[in-house]
Amino acid sequence: MESNPTDQLVSELRTICKAAIDWFKNLGQYTDEPESYVRKESSYTPVWNLLDEKQRSGSAVIRSELAAFGVRLINAVKTAPLMEQADEIEARTLLRRMSSSLALKTYSYQAPYAVTEEGRVFGFAPAEQEEHASSPKQSRQTFADCCIRIREKLQLIAPAPHALAQAIVATQAPSIHKYRSNTAFIMMQIDEKQPKLEDIKNCIKEVFKEFGIDAIRSDEIEHADVITQRILDEITTSEFLIADLTGERPSVYYEVGYAHAVGKRPILFREEGTRLHFDLSVHNVPAYKNVTDLKSKLRARLSAMLGKGTSPG
Repeated sequence: MESNPTDQLVSELRTICKAAIDWFKNLGQYTDEPESYVRKESSYTPVWNLLDEKQRSGSAVIRSELAAFGVRLINAVKTAPLMEQADEIEARTLLRRMSSSLALKTYSYQAPYAVTEEGRVFGFAPAEQEEHASSPKQSRQTFADCCIRIREKLQLIAPAPHALAQAIVATQAPSIHKYRSNTAFIMMQIDEKQPKLEDIKNCIKEVFKEFGIDAIRSDEIEHADVITQRILDEITTSEFLIADLTGERPSVYYEVGYAHAVGKRPILFREEGTRLHFDLSVHNVPAYKNVTDLKSKLRARLSAMLGKGTSPG
């Protein structure tokens, strides 16, 4: 059986991290040095300048392997359904920090930002990046922390189709362990070039509102962190989940698979003519003809689930 590309990346990362740990351990008297500079005669010198040729060559080899791994990681992030541009930027920054730490340096990045005063915008400051000498002890900790963050990010990269199918049908019974009452999360295709998708979203929100339930879609979430984690949080904590499989978007299938994996049972719909992928044929996925038909069917579905009619007003 062909291995999952994500598993290959995890294996690569594990090998690089082990090599880096060994390299830091083999810095001799500087292995646990807590300072970035050490005194030599009458001046202070960066620890890096005091390493021998073998130690520097070892660093160069690992940094080269890390760079090759980074190319494959960034490509995987770009094509992963749940990844956004913010994830790509974070991955690049983590890789740069790891590479810099192997040269006993600290890498910092400042994103572009608006220069304002009393509500007026005077311009935009460009992105800035810097490197400064770092101690072996701090560099080792930075490398380890970045490894953990990248490993967490790899867990969000879409699995192979057969693994996703298994996640989708992993459970049939609804099992909501933790949720925010009267909330719903909408999983559907998002494309500004298709106005009808906005009509579908508004239709879903209106019907849920009739039952006193606030429904939101991922692009309506205010967030300061990486959006993928917010999406997973919404799936985990929303009382209701609804997915429109129209468009056959991999990201929507992934979100449905994740919902089932954590014991949730989304309401599923699709526009007439939409194919069902994987093993979703075992689920109830009604087809609708148009927005009016979707509104009628969703209203009937919620009435049956909740055992009541719509809320007045």
